[in-house]
Amino acid sequence: MTTTHKPTRAEIVRRRRQQERGARFQAVAQQATGGVRPLVSRPRRAAGGLRTIGRRRRWEISSGGDKVLTLPDFDLVEALSRIAGTWRMYSLALVTLLIALLLYLLTERSYYVTSLNLGGASLVPREEIYAASGLAGQHVFWVNPAEVTRKVAAVPGIASATITVTYPARVELVVVERVPRVTLIEGAKKWWVDAAGQKFLSRGDLPGLLPIISESATELEALPPEAVLGALLLKQLRQNIEKLYYDPLHGLSYQDGRGWRGYFGVGADMEKKLAVYEALVEQLMQRGEYPVKISVEDLDAPYYKK
Repeated sequence: MTTTHKPTRAEIVRRRRQQERGARFQAVAQQATGGVRPLVSRPRRAAGGLRTIGRRRRWEISSGGDKVLTLPDFDLVEALSRIAGTWRMYSLALVTLLIALLLYLLTERSYYVTSLNLGGASLVPREEIYAASGLAGQHVFWVNPAEVTRKVAAVPGIASATITVTYPARVELVVVERVPRVTLIEGAKKWWVDAAGQKFLSRGDLPGLLPIISESATELEALPPEAVLGALLLKQLRQNIEKLYYDPLHGLSYQDGRGWRGYFGVGADMEKKLAVYEALVEQLMQRGEYPVKISVEDLDAPYYKK
């Protein structure tokens, strides 16, 4: 005797749900496999790419799937050529401007030296200094300060020079002149001599300059500074001295009004030498002797000649 099992309500609900799930699965499977296309391999493309066609280049941007967004054609070579042409135009304009500026600077008369602001000159003529400088008519760009100062310092009577150049063409020159202390006479030539013994061209007669007549067999390059100093001291100690004589062997001398030549050598001890000289003269006068030469060149060995 077979006993029939009657399903419960819960079993009926569970079976129904299983049947519904199976039906949905079969429907999805049929839909997925019903429109399958053959699988074709093709290279992967980046999101954006640059495709070259001849000399032109075209940007293609993938938007997903098979769709490609294509931008308008862009000629890179042509764009670069336009940029290069623009720069060439600007360069040409700049070069033209610089050439025009250079031509202006070279032709503008205000940049040429036509005068000189000169200071410190009193004995040397200003025209002589200006001519020696070589500045007349020179373009201010070509002025060489070192060369100008060298030329000016070579002018007789000029010890040194300082130049200042400002634009457009202002030139200031300050000179330091040699100060003449005595006048040296060599035959028909007259020289001014400064304290250092340097002789330079005499530019006339200056009041108070003591004349010194050279008795050297050859022309002197300069006077020893000791001779200049000794001459100035002798003039200071004996105001009646009108001129002195000089030779390299005996130094300074002068013609005494009492009939002889007095020799004093050189140096700063002229006061002592004069004292010895006057004492020797007094002794000779007391003995009634009249020499032709009295020398105190060496204080330790004064002598006289009849």
